[in-house]
Amino acid sequence: MKYDYKYDINESGMVTLKELPFTNRYVEIPREEQFRKLYSYVLIDIDINYALSFLELCTQTVNDIERQCFFRMAVIQYSKCYSPSKNGGRSQLDAARVYKDLPDDPIGCHAKYIEMRNKYFAHDEKDFKASKLGAVLNIDEQKMVGIAYPRMQAKFDYDPTIAILKELCEKTREWVCIKLDEEIDRVSQYIEQRGFDVLNEYEDLRVFD
Repeated sequence: MKYDYKYDINESGMVTLKELPFTNRYVEIPREEQFRKLYSYVLIDIDINYALSFLELCTQTVNDIERQCFFRMAVIQYSKCYSPSKNGGRSQLDAARVYKDLPDDPIGCHAKYIEMRNKYFAHDEKDFKASKLGAVLNIDEQKMVGIAYPRMQAKFDYDPTIAILKELCEKTREWVCIKLDEEIDRVSQYIEQRGFDVLNEYEDLRVFD
């Protein structure tokens, strides 16, 4: 990916670039609607890399609780890349474009992970519908002595499920990196037209208000 600079953030939140062979300033460009796609791709790239990191942790643990936690977080981070944001947030990816012309059924697999996120992890629609309630009967005395419910939730065959999600994440990252580089080129050319003197009047970039 282009322009992957190293940086430090001081106590005031100001970002300074490191290891550049020249004196530099890192100035903040005022937000514009036409930067939405760039902001979106940056956030998606972050999310998909988190998803891949969580999947890697899944393969390194034998603890079932840890594996469930890492896997759920991987599915949630992956799903964020394809889910619409409210109130003018980032744009989402279109799975049909990302997985176009790929063999097997990536769209079908993708849909299963989105359903997994929506109906098992973020909400419990599937588990709620599958919930069971039983009455405990004393056959000898012919009476009910209580009610009970089995503590069960959906389980997944992790190894193949992790492997498939990893393939989808890797393809998503590959696609996003290409689009992010294209968007960086477009925005760079647009901003560069303002000229050095104008850009040098901008405030130093800070990540905290």
